Amino acid sequence: MKSSAQSLVCNRPSGLRSPSARPARWATLGLWGILLGGAVLGSGCDTKNKPIIIKGPLVQPVAESRWSTMRATHRVQLDLPKGDGREQFVLRGTVAVERPDRFRLQGFGPGDVTLFDIIKVGGDTRVIRTPPTSGSSLQEKILYSISADLSATYDLEPTLPSRQKTVGLKEGELRITENERSIRAGQFKEVQGMSIPTHIVITNSALNYTVTIDVESANLDEKLDPALFRRPPS
Repeated sequence: MKSSAQSLVCNRPSGLRSPSARPARWATLGLWGILLGGAVLGSGCDTKNKPIIIKGPLVQPVAESRWSTMRATHRVQLDLPKGDGREQFVLRGTVAVERPDRFRLQGFGPGDVTLFDIIKVGGDTRVIRTPPTSGSSLQEKILYSISADLSATYDLEPTLPSRQKTVGLKEGELRITENERSIRAGQFKEVQGMSIPTHIVITNSALNYTVTIDVESANLDEKLDPALFRRPPS
């Protein structure tokens, strides 16, 4: 029998936050515990509304990105295994990407609380914030895996030999495969003269989860502060 819980964060994150910010008191509840609590804490949200994605007509998908940097806000749905069933959670995330090899990803829960914070530079990925719980090792494993998923999605270096990209013009999507992950990037829209996907579905067979990303806003080729990708002192 399936188990399901959902939460939708009403507050939109204003942007990426400093990794040195004080952890919220809710962090002791654990990442999934916070999201479960959000079903009550966020009860004033209208979870029936469709995600707001970038407006405009659809354009052709492309295999190679022409932008150098991206800063975007996402609506993210996670579908995760739990015992014999599944659980679903909805949260908001912000990402800053600088090609060819780095990004900063943050996830936000109820009350605009930072749930996790990930920095990837080259082949080094660090989860610099994750809620401390008895199940944190699994949580961190999933977060590292999602980091690798995004690296494949944005075609960042280092490139694994197994990474393959296929453009489906008829379907209007870019398909990316790499080891245990399969990515379908579709609903390409024109942003600042460039084609970017606004609906991305990531399926990870190794950890049996699915991530669905809807891009709510994106800015391309703005100069990013190098401090965004600087790991804080331990």
